[in-house]
Amino acid sequence: MLCPKRMPLQVEAWVGSIGLAVLVLVGPAIASAQSTSGYVGSEACTTCHADASHAYDRTVHARVLNEAVARTERAARGCEACHGPGLTHVQSAGKGEPHEDWIAFTGDTVGDTDEGGLAADRIERENAVCLSCHDHSRVGLWSGSPHAMNDVGCTTCHSTKNPASRRHLLTAADQTTGCGGCHPAARAQQLRNRHMPVRSGPGGAGGEGFMNCSSCHNPHGTVTESLVDANSVNESCYECHAEKRGPFLWEHAPVNESCTNCHVPHGSIRPNMLRVAGPRLCQTCHIQSLHPSQNRGPTDRFSVGQNCQHCHIMVHGSNHPSGNFLTR
Repeated sequence: MLCPKRMPLQVEAWVGSIGLAVLVLVGPAIASAQSTSGYVGSEACTTCHADASHAYDRTVHARVLNEAVARTERAARGCEACHGPGLTHVQSAGKGEPHEDWIAFTGDTVGDTDEGGLAADRIERENAVCLSCHDHSRVGLWSGSPHAMNDVGCTTCHSTKNPASRRHLLTAADQTTGCGGCHPAARAQQLRNRHMPVRSGPGGAGGEGFMNCSSCHNPHGTVTESLVDANSVNESCYECHAEKRGPFLWEHAPVNESCTNCHVPHGSIRPNMLRVAGPRLCQTCHIQSLHPSQNRGPTDRFSVGQNCQHCHIMVHGSNHPSGNFLTR
């Protein structure tokens, strides 16, 4: 087997000189190009933010925003894909004035104040970064939604570095806890009933936990009221209570209008999460109709059972030919 001949020492020295010259000429050009673009690379971020970088390396964003799997130039920037060019931030050792290209994702930005409107502007800029990638259908109606109009930031509910929940990168252990921070009334209603499929966790007090807030609501925006993730409240309820959908031969008007006319969806102290116990719930609409709805004597047949549904059992609608009064 023939071995390749080693080139003369003079030639090696000449080649090495050329290579060194190339590095000397090209190296500053690369550094200059990097300085011009303002990007410094994720390694520079790790120098000062080691703990945050270590936590970030274990997240789904770290697995997507890197040179190995990036599909776009921006995605290959790592930390700077979301925070923006970090050259000015590095040169000022993180103590300089904030500039328009740098997104800190923090509430302690210099000059940040709610009264001056800078906080709302900061939140809008931060949300725009998230929406530049997360622009799928469930987030398509964010602009103009109640949360957006009230200056709720993406980082209010989500954390890219230290999420408390692996699912959806939530800042809270679960959706019920997270939403309850701003919606305490709905959270309190969930504690009224022993049966509550939304309630879960250590403080669940017996809840089933097979549903969460997003089972009925889309926090990122909808075309319906209360961020209901369906065409109407009834359509949302029918996803689980299909037997109430109909159509029925004999319909009940308030049922067709809205399930919330009679039920409290977040919880009630009464059976079936009714707003008012029967027969008073029925009496809000049916007063002195056909037979008196007021309290009668102890031997009166209308007082037995004390609930309209003991006779009018098909309150959601009836398909029986003789069910015009929802009795069968």
